[in-house]
Amino acid sequence: MGSYSQITIGGYPILSTKNYLYQWYFRKTDRTIRTRSKSQRNTLIWCEADPSELEELETDFLYVAPGPVIRRRLELDGFNYESLEHEFQETIGRRVKGVRELTLTFGEWERKQAEIIALLESATLTDWLDRLKIIVQEGITSWRWKEREKEYTDPLLCLMFNDNLFWDTEAFHDCGFPCQTLESMAVAMLEIMPEGTECVLDATDVVGGGWTDAFEDLTEYQKEFTNFYDIFISAVTDTQSLMALSPGNSTLARLLYSNIITAFETYLSDTMKKQIVTRAAVRRRFVESNETFKEKISLQDIFRRLENLNNEIIQAIDTMTFHNLDKTAGLYKAVLDTHLPSEHMADLKAAILKRHDIVHRNGKTVHGVNVIITSEDLKKLIGTVNAAVVKIDKQIKDGLLDDDDD
Repeated sequence: MGSYSQITIGGYPILSTKNYLYQWYFRKTDRTIRTRSKSQRNTLIWCEADPSELEELETDFLYVAPGPVIRRRLELDGFNYESLEHEFQETIGRRVKGVRELTLTFGEWERKQAEIIALLESATLTDWLDRLKIIVQEGITSWRWKEREKEYTDPLLCLMFNDNLFWDTEAFHDCGFPCQTLESMAVAMLEIMPEGTECVLDATDVVGGGWTDAFEDLTEYQKEFTNFYDIFISAVTDTQSLMALSPGNSTLARLLYSNIITAFETYLSDTMKKQIVTRAAVRRRFVESNETFKEKISLQDIFRRLENLNNEIIQAIDTMTFHNLDKTAGLYKAVLDTHLPSEHMADLKAAILKRHDIVHRNGKTVHGVNVIITSEDLKKLIGTVNAAVVKIDKQIKDGLLDDDDD
């Protein structure tokens, strides 16, 4: 079956794409996530909901921009009423030529084709825009035309859906309006629409089908915390569950204590890695601030190095030790402009030192003293680490949405 994205203007579809997202003139900052009931579906692009499901909620992943904004973006790219008129005349000329060729081939159609040619040659762009307004207002689409055509006698309106006569190979839109490009189709739609009309790219189906990750950061942004915080909390929850199984077991307590620090360091490492490999500006800050990448390279090697840069970055991050909090704090500040909370640093450093003794010295300090971890110590560590991660995560989440259009 596949997954489809749809571009609509005023709710009327002008383009659908299968298994990929065509962003067109929409920008990253136009994205939004909306929740609505199934009864509010746009039935020109979605099937009607079952009566028993009308009040159920579902989520839409959309690019939304006001009509004047899209009109301006089109204008800046050379698409306006003047270019629409030019495309209109070219398309009509091509259609007239095509119908004449059919007349020569099938003589018995001569009278009917003569009427169509006369209609094509006499109807103005304004006449076509008037019919376009009718089909938009009444929700007539090409796939609905067969069930609706008996309701209409206007020959020009009927001609718009006569796909047996016209095959505009240059057209890039889902309507029989005579123009060649999706951009001019949008200009025509905006001519007949109210000023406040919404232009929408509905990416819901392709997001759900896994064909795009265009909304990944926005999905995460709408949550209270990032995905990596959720993973961290899952590890903490597992640790707390094990604590309850054997509250007086000192060996288990040491292992769980160590595990909390591991979860903390994993959060720091994974968060850093993801931000660097998915965001060009952050990747540049990392490369410019990291000693690993200070070597000089010849111009002829630039593209080869760029092709492999992400792999080199991942290797560099994987070799880092995030238990050195002073270095980690400097890295987070330089690369992510994120501060590790100073009020927790002393307790975190002490806990990391204990964890080092547990893991590398079999639970003894450098002086041979046993490291004792109680249930209260473990609870206190969880509270401290969680408080630190929450403050870090809020800064990370605040920087997820870029203002620029990549």
